[in-house]
Amino acid sequence: MGKAKVYYIKENSLAKKAGINIGDEICSINGKPVEDILDYKFYSTEEKVEILLKTKEGEKKVYIEKDFDEDLGIGFKNPIIDTIKVCKNRCIFCFVDQMPKGLRPSLYVKDDDYRLSFLKGTYITLTNLTLQDKKKIYEMHLSPLYISVHATDIKIRNFLLGVENGLNILECLEEFKENGINFHTQIVLCPGINDKEVLKKTIEDLTGLYPAILSIAVVPVGLTRFRENLFPLRDFTSKEAFEVIKLIQNFQKYNLRKFGKRLVFAADEFYEKASLNFPSYKTYEDFAQWENGVGMVSLLRHQIRCYKKRLPGKLLKRRHVTIVTGFSGYQILANELAFMKDIENLRLGIKAVKNSFFGESVTVAGLITGTDIISQLKDEDLGDEVLIPSVMVNEGKFLDDVTVEQVSKNLNTPFKVVPVNGKALLNSIINIRSGGRTWDLQQP
Repeated sequence: MGKAKVYYIKENSLAKKAGINIGDEICSINGKPVEDILDYKFYSTEEKVEILLKTKEGEKKVYIEKDFDEDLGIGFKNPIIDTIKVCKNRCIFCFVDQMPKGLRPSLYVKDDDYRLSFLKGTYITLTNLTLQDKKKIYEMHLSPLYISVHATDIKIRNFLLGVENGLNILECLEEFKENGINFHTQIVLCPGINDKEVLKKTIEDLTGLYPAILSIAVVPVGLTRFRENLFPLRDFTSKEAFEVIKLIQNFQKYNLRKFGKRLVFAADEFYEKASLNFPSYKTYEDFAQWENGVGMVSLLRHQIRCYKKRLPGKLLKRRHVTIVTGFSGYQILANELAFMKDIENLRLGIKAVKNSFFGESVTVAGLITGTDIISQLKDEDLGDEVLIPSVMVNEGKFLDDVTVEQVSKNLNTPFKVVPVNGKALLNSIINIRSGGRTWDLQQP
């Protein structure tokens, strides 16, 4: 059990004014023990709070009056205070099991924590959920949650998760529905295992949970070259990807008639594998599964088309910029940004980096390493600046622990991390600061 020790305090905050100090341990708020970040957030929302602290001098109580839900200004070294609940499954498609040794330790943590699901939108299987966990979910109304279903057939789901006596996921979701908990779901699809009729039955079962179910994402299994001694899996063929999309589109039509919402969506990778055009921007409704690779292309394409109307026809000084991405994004960006060749004084290059680290079948930008960028672009003319999407890095590091600064130094070119957003991308390409003008555009 983690201790809620105060790691930092904001200046002029309520906590600072109340005499709370760094290093103090929060034992309880209004008589309720603080065992994790949810306890802290939930109990500290009240207008009057009594906080029991354990300090160097001993226990003391502080009293704070505030507005409802007003922040106390306290931060913790461990974001959830308690230890993370890890996955106890042995999923046959687990991406962590497909990573080489020697990467940073955090990449090998198999998070399966309902608290992070609520706070950060991470997916959980529910297989390690205790009765106490459920009680907290219901009492605090932790909604929505993000849940990995994969299959509603118990035997097939158990096989996918690598467990013998797994829970009945459908019964668990029905219980969530009865207790007012909403949820987004995902199905990691493995050809020959949970596709076709199994997928059809899974979507039918999940659709029956409406309105508690908010969305269903169907994503293809991700495979790297590091699969020795793991269950033999393969990629989807073009024909199989087409069949998946067709099945999902049929459900979308039915759901639109019945609920006014499509509910189920195929990941962008399926359209790429099937060599089909990506659906229109409106098809994805509220883009609930954007970070899961569902609708990312259509959203970016829509944003670019909206913002390009405001671009200048000429830059005040010459600029040569290069975008670095994966093979999945290369053709999309090449098509959508082709119009920029007509902007005077701008030279735009787009480079696709082959994923030698994880294997060439991995084509998404988010899994490109700094090592691959350096080795493949060392002899290229990259211009004044290189732009990379924010999904490539975490806290300034690529997956192989190489920093953006190291890549920039090796290639002797400044690198800029750009949010996956049409406005941000076009702003960065044009480099508005050098042109002496600004844009004031709203998100479409």
